[in-house]
Amino acid sequence: MSPYPRTRPHRLAAVCAAALLLVLSISGGGAAAAAGPPLPADDPARGMIYSGLQLARTGQCAGLYQVTGIPFTMCTHGPDAPPAGLDVHTSVQPLPARTTGTDGVIAPQALPVCEGDGTTGRRVEVLYIHGSTSRYTQFLETFRTVAEGVDTIYNASAQETGGERHVRFVTETVNGACRPVVRNVQIADSALNANDWAPLLNAVRAQGWTRTDRKYLEFVDAQVFCGIGGFAGDTRKTDTNASNNGPEYARADNGCWNAGVAAHELGHNFGAVNNNAPNASGFAHCVDEWDVMCYKDNANTVIVTRCTDRAHDQRLDCNHDDYYHTNPPAGSYLANFYNVADNLFLIRGSAPPPPPPTTFRLVNAASGRCLDDPNSNNTNGTQLIIWTCNGGQNQLVTQNGSSLRILGKCLDAFGNGTANGTRIVLWDCIAGATNQQWTLRTDGSIAGVQSGRCLNPSGGGTANNTPIVLFDCNGSAAQRWTRS
Repeated sequence: MSPYPRTRPHRLAAVCAAALLLVLSISGGGAAAAAGPPLPADDPARGMIYSGLQLARTGQCAGLYQVTGIPFTMCTHGPDAPPAGLDVHTSVQPLPARTTGTDGVIAPQALPVCEGDGTTGRRVEVLYIHGSTSRYTQFLETFRTVAEGVDTIYNASAQETGGERHVRFVTETVNGACRPVVRNVQIADSALNANDWAPLLNAVRAQGWTRTDRKYLEFVDAQVFCGIGGFAGDTRKTDTNASNNGPEYARADNGCWNAGVAAHELGHNFGAVNNNAPNASGFAHCVDEWDVMCYKDNANTVIVTRCTDRAHDQRLDCNHDDYYHTNPPAGSYLANFYNVADNLFLIRGSAPPPPPPTTFRLVNAASGRCLDDPNSNNTNGTQLIIWTCNGGQNQLVTQNGSSLRILGKCLDAFGNGTANGTRIVLWDCIAGATNQQWTLRTDGSIAGVQSGRCLNPSGGGTANNTPIVLFDCNGSAAQRWTRS
């Protein structure tokens, strides 16, 4: 099996893994995984258990962890730490059944979109996994509600890019409502509570939960992990991407039974976050908060806040440039590499029509001045500046798809430059030119698709005639623009 591009969870192994991946690319083969550098120390209080994992240096999981002690190949980025407010060793409280009025009937359309017979095709199947003590009846509503919350996260995030996506669960009709099926799976206590995922996986698979058209969302009645999920690390933009196949497993233990954790672990199953993404942490996460898949996953990971609304911690892909966009701009990262919104385990809505061109002024938050084409000069290479807003045509910007235009010419990173300080000029619009494509982010910044850097008055200047250049996106007022 030839290796495909994948992320690496362990910076310590970066040089070694890169060299081995080069050897693999030459040989075209994948041998059985070989052990890499020592694992991080276990931190049971936070559910950071590495027992049963090894950093694979060759084979299908090269550069990722591989789960050992199982008779099949399963790759993972490793365990996830609990988010704020959750404790691995404190079980969540059960939710009461939802009703309407006094008739005891469950609220209709608990899942807003269901598909087919509820069983056929690629689906996420929910498993409640327990030992000799079962709390299935007590927590059934919790599991259904959490799964429905995962669907809300995926669809609300899709709506931010004008699309629609729903998780294709295995479903059933309950009192007239379409709800996720929750399977009641009993295994041995020893397998349930092992400080190693492998015994539980073996026990679950022995009962037949092995379908290739399934992602299994495991709610485990134990206190070993917060969450851990299988992760392929495949960056190829194709339906044959490994993230479109099963069986795959996403686990959340009883201290972390909530929609955010479940959406996060399924996110890994669905292919987030690949290491070549613009804001990748290198550990299968992102660094631009707030975001379901972003957090400080290593002492050396530097977090930046680009989506300032903390509520976006329950949404996917801050600014939709790393792993989830239902209609990515031509030439963007997600137009060229794997996009979780394309995952075949998601139900797709109809493709949105492209928005009509819109015209506005761009007012800089730091200076209050407008983006300006000096003297209405439309010669190729004209340097753009900030200038006192005056309502002139040379300050009117037209957004057409991912291009921004003034007087018919496109905003252009001069010379295809991507470095800090690259001049922003006007130039003839060129179809497909990524140095002329821009993303208007939710925080008001404007990032180049090619460079990932933001429009910035040079040196953060606020005076008339300050030239516009590219600079590392940092959330400063100098990089925020208001459309007026």
